[in-house]
Amino acid sequence: MNAILNIIVPVFGTVAVGWVLARSKLLMPEGLRGLTNVTFYALFPALLFRSMSTVRLQALSLDVLVIFFGAGLALFFVMMAFGRALAMRLGDRTIFALSSTFSNGVGIGIPFISYAFGPPGLVPLLMIISLNSLILLTLSSFLMEMETQGRQRDLLRKLGGAALRMIKHPVIPPIFAGLIWGELTSLVPGLATPAVVDRVLQALATAAPPCGLIMAGASLAHVGIKEHWQMAAVTSAVKLAVMPLTVWVAGRYLFTIDPLWLMVATLNAALPGGANVYLIAQLYRTGVGLATNAVVISTGASIFTLSAALLLLGVEAR
Repeated sequence: MNAILNIIVPVFGTVAVGWVLARSKLLMPEGLRGLTNVTFYALFPALLFRSMSTVRLQALSLDVLVIFFGAGLALFFVMMAFGRALAMRLGDRTIFALSSTFSNGVGIGIPFISYAFGPPGLVPLLMIISLNSLILLTLSSFLMEMETQGRQRDLLRKLGGAALRMIKHPVIPPIFAGLIWGELTSLVPGLATPAVVDRVLQALATAAPPCGLIMAGASLAHVGIKEHWQMAAVTSAVKLAVMPLTVWVAGRYLFTIDPLWLMVATLNAALPGGANVYLIAQLYRTGVGLATNAVVISTGASIFTLSAALLLLGVEAR
């Protein structure tokens, strides 16, 4: 119960603040775009760089990536097959599968894991985030292109372009930059981040979690529920229950992994769908209603499923 009061209430209470600000017109769509840009291009990069600069490469374990993405990709293709059985077109099947597997690891995940575990929990989370967009969004973009492009040369070019766009995503370079800087400071005596620069980064990093949550809540208020919500309810159930259970079983019985890292991977898998699902759907004008509903429904329902996950995993608030 402590975890619910000290983790769930602050996280979703801040999301609710963003929702109220947007619904009351205090945070208009133009303002939300500005807040999103500040959060993604200044606040989160500072947090990610600062967190990863204290990590050493030898402390990283690739098992958590194998567990998370092995389970995620397996579930992705299961949902693709399910969509095909329902006579969905390739593009709709892709959004159906992506809605079931892609987590909001940045906007909600970083604050949530920070409140639950502090800096140690961010290390495995950021490892997952660094590849999440690159793998799932690139794969999804490729499948969407397959429906609209016939020539393999064009498909390969599009796949390369999609991968390059994901690498340029504002949350990915700071993770690797922080890792590289951390290694350099450990190898070169006297090399360190200047104190005044670190204070600026610390100030920006401190603002990242609440701003990310306000952004998430305001985005929900501006989107709303569309028609044909039933299939989105199915993807939300898979995302919030089947995905984390699959990750936990794989990590618990197939690998030997640090308990903290397994809890972080499981909770990340239990997070609601990320806004990038909606953005991919908008980009290809396919499955927009499904993607929108999946993000909204999974975010609302995750209040209860994440509470249950915290209790089942025995997580205690810091």
